[in-house]
Amino acid sequence: MSGRPLLTLDIGTRKVAGLVTVTGRKGLRIVAAEVMEHATRAMLDGQIHDVAAVAEVVARIVARLEKRTGESLREVAVAAAGRALRTVRGRAQRQLSGLTQLSADDVFSLELEAVQAAQTALSEVLREGERPQDYHYVGHSVTQSVLDGFPLTHLVGQRGSAAEIEVIATFLPRGVVDSLQAVLEICNLEMVALTLEPIAALSVAVPESMRHLNLALVDIGAGTSDIALTARGAVLAYDMVPIAGDEITEALSEAFLLDFNVGEAVKRKTGSAESVTFTDILGQTLVKSRAELVEAMQPAARRLAGQIARRILALNGGQAPQAVLLVGGGSLTPGLTEYVAAELGLPHQRVAVRGRDAIAGVEGARNLLRGPDAITPIGIAVAARDHSTLGFSYVYVNGGGVRLFRPGRLTVADALLAAGISIRELQGSVGKGLTVTVNGQLRMVPGTFGKPARILVNGEPAGLEAPVQHHDRIDVEPGTPGQPGRATVAEVAPEAAERLTVTLDGTVHTLAPLVTVNGEPSGPDRELRDNDVVVVRPLRTVGDVLAALGYDDPSTGEVIRYTLNGSPGSIVWPRRTVLVNGLSAGADALEMPVHSGDQLEIRDHPPLTAGELAERLGGGRAIRIRLNGEQYKVPAGGLQVMVNGLPAGPSDPLRAEDQIVVTVRDEPPIFANLLVAAGVTPTPPPGKRQLVMRLNGQEAEFVTPISDGDDAEIEWI
Repeated sequence: MSGRPLLTLDIGTRKVAGLVTVTGRKGLRIVAAEVMEHATRAMLDGQIHDVAAVAEVVARIVARLEKRTGESLREVAVAAAGRALRTVRGRAQRQLSGLTQLSADDVFSLELEAVQAAQTALSEVLREGERPQDYHYVGHSVTQSVLDGFPLTHLVGQRGSAAEIEVIATFLPRGVVDSLQAVLEICNLEMVALTLEPIAALSVAVPESMRHLNLALVDIGAGTSDIALTARGAVLAYDMVPIAGDEITEALSEAFLLDFNVGEAVKRKTGSAESVTFTDILGQTLVKSRAELVEAMQPAARRLAGQIARRILALNGGQAPQAVLLVGGGSLTPGLTEYVAAELGLPHQRVAVRGRDAIAGVEGARNLLRGPDAITPIGIAVAARDHSTLGFSYVYVNGGGVRLFRPGRLTVADALLAAGISIRELQGSVGKGLTVTVNGQLRMVPGTFGKPARILVNGEPAGLEAPVQHHDRIDVEPGTPGQPGRATVAEVAPEAAERLTVTLDGTVHTLAPLVTVNGEPSGPDRELRDNDVVVVRPLRTVGDVLAALGYDDPSTGEVIRYTLNGSPGSIVWPRRTVLVNGLSAGADALEMPVHSGDQLEIRDHPPLTAGELAERLGGGRAIRIRLNGEQYKVPAGGLQVMVNGLPAGPSDPLRAEDQIVVTVRDEPPIFANLLVAAGVTPTPPPGKRQLVMRLNGQEAEFVTPISDGDDAEIEWI
């Protein structure tokens, strides 16, 4: 022998198979093998019911193997029934800053969050009375990685705002493992490797080179029929139906009134003998032909085929696979391959029984292990050799003991998951971002990065992927989450902190923009909350400044009603006018730009005059004359205004309810009309006696005609 011998046990419902194997240059070699049936029905549907009875069979097999090999066999590889397996999908999502790349630790921790989500969802697939804490997590596979809504093969090194991972996590009932462990402890054996029966059978009957095909492998034992599906190079699903070879045995027992063990013996002889002699429970000896026995088995075989086919179709999306491979002792049931093919709608050649000849790279014990029932025990040994079994270890997490089962090496992450420690808490997650709207634009303020957890393995710092060994001690100080995003109005809208200095009517004012948060007035230092709506109105115009100082619109006027030439009318006349740096801002004063240092004045607007009203109402054309350096408008059509029956000059103010009569004569304007328009009184000032008049530098009289653009002068002497 070469290599260290390994004991493998396939503890089945009807029998126990034990192998001792070593690894050689050509593969795996079986140096000794023993198969022994249970004396009683100590197991049902793959589950151990009588620990002592099963342990007795195991102890006898181990004793025989030790005698044959001359080795003390204490370490053992075993398998758990596929009926106990639970697979659950889990999904985890994490918001990212978008500034840093995702590290391998980031992605791995997100995977583990998805596993914990699957652990939470486990309760949804359990039967009534089962609890999630009654199950061991034994491994997971990533099915999808997504970044910002786009599927990616690898997330490591990527940047984005949101990452998501979906996994299929596998769980095994603690009771299954505990009962196996109890049997092994009685026999003074140590479990060093644990696999699942359907995984073991698949590993040798459907090697990876065949898994690009859509195949179904069905391991038909005594109590259960385990199913595995492959396609596109991967295993798609594991499942089972709760009937198998015992269903056929019971059909024979009922048909011919047989003890169960007698029925089992008759069933096995049916495959090779033309007739079988047996004794029923009444003591009568019967001789039945093979055809009679097959006919009695046929209804149960059809039921078994129907359940297997329906489960395969459900797992395979309603479609039949390309082929079906049957293994296990129950696959030898007469007619079963044809029934399965018919139920799936496949040609009968596409459903076949696979035996020892399907296994490559395994030598020895061909006489004892040659049929389809050899697939699973050999598969357990191959899985143990290839390290695709579930490792077993007992570690301490924060002082508490945890038992671990997982393919390959065990890590800190496995221990923390088994101990129920939240992976999200370990990462020190980024604080929640603050989202606000500023003048209609969405803005986000990210939270701060958290502080990751501190993990010690036997007192030394370690990461989530650090390996752990049997009896290691792990201590965890949870991470500290980051602080949520915080900001003031000025931090999201810098213009809210701007200041404008202006002088209004001689008083200096320093003004801030008009700011509201959720419709309420606010200052620039206000702390914002999530989903706040900020509106900032910078002071850009005269209207902005006046509004900030509490002034009404200066262009707002009063309504003056009058009667003109017998018809009632009205006009809105401004009460005030605005000067910017000494110049009138005009009718569009509110829209005029304003800057720091500007001088603003608000003055009373000149009253409405008869001439102004006449001109606005189209009462005659006016010409512009400059008198002593100031500009005046003079009616050009001999305009005559009567107010309340009395003559009025164009500059005479009007009052509400005045009766106005305007007449126009075709006379050119004269110097006297200019004096009226300018409001020159005919009474000389004290000490003066004569009015001197000049037009364009020449002496003028009251009747001297004037024209648009003339330059006039008057002086009292």
